[in-house]
Amino acid sequence: MSVEKMKLLSITGKEENIDGFIAEYLLDSGMQTEDAVKVYEKGWKLKKFDYDSTAKELQKICKDILDKYKIKYDISQEADYIQKNLDDIKTELNNIKSSFDKLENEILEKNTMIDELNKRAVVLENAKNLNIDLKALYNMEYLRFRYGRISKSNLDKLEKNLGNLNAIILNISEEEESDNVWIMCIITKESGAKLDSYLNVFKFERFWIPKELDGNPKDMWSECESELQKLNFETENIRDEITRIINRDEEELVNLYAQLNLYIKINNVKKYMAYDENGLFYIIGWVPAKELNRVLPKLSKDKDLKYYVKNHDEVASTPPTKLKNNRLIKPFETIVKMYGLPNYTESDPTLFVAITAFLLFGFMFGDVGHGLIIFIIGFIMERRKITLGTVFKAGGLSSIIFGLLYGSIFGNEEILPTLFVSPMKNIQTMLIYGILIGVILIISAMIMNIKNGIKNKDKEKILFDTNGLAGLVFYLTVLIAGVYFLVNGKMIVSMSFLSIFIVLPLVLIMFKDKITDKLFRDKVKEKASQNTKENTSMIERIFEIIEILLSFASNTISFVRIAAFAINHVGLCMAIYILADMVSGSGSIIITIIGNAIVIVLEGLIVGIQVLRLEYYELFSRFYTGDGKEYKPLREKI
Repeated sequence: MSVEKMKLLSITGKEENIDGFIAEYLLDSGMQTEDAVKVYEKGWKLKKFDYDSTAKELQKICKDILDKYKIKYDISQEADYIQKNLDDIKTELNNIKSSFDKLENEILEKNTMIDELNKRAVVLENAKNLNIDLKALYNMEYLRFRYGRISKSNLDKLEKNLGNLNAIILNISEEEESDNVWIMCIITKESGAKLDSYLNVFKFERFWIPKELDGNPKDMWSECESELQKLNFETENIRDEITRIINRDEEELVNLYAQLNLYIKINNVKKYMAYDENGLFYIIGWVPAKELNRVLPKLSKDKDLKYYVKNHDEVASTPPTKLKNNRLIKPFETIVKMYGLPNYTESDPTLFVAITAFLLFGFMFGDVGHGLIIFIIGFIMERRKITLGTVFKAGGLSSIIFGLLYGSIFGNEEILPTLFVSPMKNIQTMLIYGILIGVILIISAMIMNIKNGIKNKDKEKILFDTNGLAGLVFYLTVLIAGVYFLVNGKMIVSMSFLSIFIVLPLVLIMFKDKITDKLFRDKVKEKASQNTKENTSMIERIFEIIEILLSFASNTISFVRIAAFAINHVGLCMAIYILADMVSGSGSIIITIIGNAIVIVLEGLIVGIQVLRLEYYELFSRFYTGDGKEYKPLREKI
């Protein structure tokens, strides 16, 4: 229900200790940093830190290892403090990576050899029934051979078509789980090309017997199988070694990853800092006063650090705004932020908004049944952590309360007793209540403006502003005199005496700049040094007063519409029930349900928009600027 106090904290230390300083003091810090290069004097010749990508590059290497070997780790985990410098981490990480890479390369080489042997084994396994020296096949002078597999059906066709060729087909072996057979075709050198054309037609799959093979296929297949077993055994041993290294280093790898996460955050903080040619670092920013009280004792114990603390009125920089509201009021900060955050020297209007929005919504949309549905919707939204869920709940509760006062449930005023007033039966009374609420809220907004003026020590705003004491006296005088005249038919006091409280405030408002100049010259000089103002012409002053009179009248009368919405709600529901009565059976129930759903959605939306319009244009415009900058501490930015 207020703006949290802020202090400007400036810290200087040795650049050689910067990483440890950031890890200990800043990573979980509530400091919202300012640009140190701009804040400190130009003569200091400060420079910003260049971003160091070393930690990110090392973390990528570490992450690749962790992912590749399926080592479990938390991607957001970070170390609590610095255990090793980046050079040591780099050395250790490279050693672990080198161990893995060496073993992986050995596996790769073994697998390449295994692949070659497997290909050879396929050829030799199916040729092992050939009792022939394979090298002799390639040394035949007048004959050529083709070796491979073909389906049995195509083999029969091939044999029939090769009758006119000097070719021999040797059936070597059959595959157990398929229809294929392995064959070798031997043919004269001259007929080789013709044979190939036939083989292609009948889908012969050729396998090449390597020329370097020398000996009996069966013997060579046995040697090949032995070599494969040996390579597979060696590969498994290498994999076991990798597993051993994983078990040995997985905890250290996870720790290195957490260390690198810490260094990445440290580097992200450095971009908000500066350094000079003397090897010193600088950081400056706004810290909530409560948090500062916890930090200062720690800073005081560190002899290598120097710090300074200043209040907001001692520096040119404007503090950020951190709203401080309890759990019940906090959800209404969303409505305030949509207009704009209060600046540091403004009062937080969240409580004001919570109360007024609650009352306005219920007054315009008072209905027990509809309010209960809105409350349930808000409850569901809140459970799903949707920001406006609590606001919806408050709106539903307000609607239920006013519905009980109006005696209205789903637009029907005949079921519940009227505890206060029935909108449809007391239209004139409702209009009067609407204006009365408007008057109370406008006066409240003017009091809020005076409060802001007192907080900022702005005497012009307190005394002579349209929404200051002068405007409040004028507005109250006109209201009291007008109401008394309407009720009693005569003036409360003489017009000459009354004019003092009407004309004098308007004159003070009209010439507020000149009066302030005369009465509070020092304050005006300070303002003039920031922004020199031109003298306002008399015509402009007159038009300004006319605009003020019109705005007071229009703003007050505009609150009649809140009563109109309350009356309109009952009328709209009556129309739905009339339509429902015109239909019998289930059709009547369907019309009633759909009609009420339309009322909840359409009227609820319109009333919600109307509440925002009244808050922003009728009330906020009188006391609130909303030009504050949001508080964003380091811990949320890195």
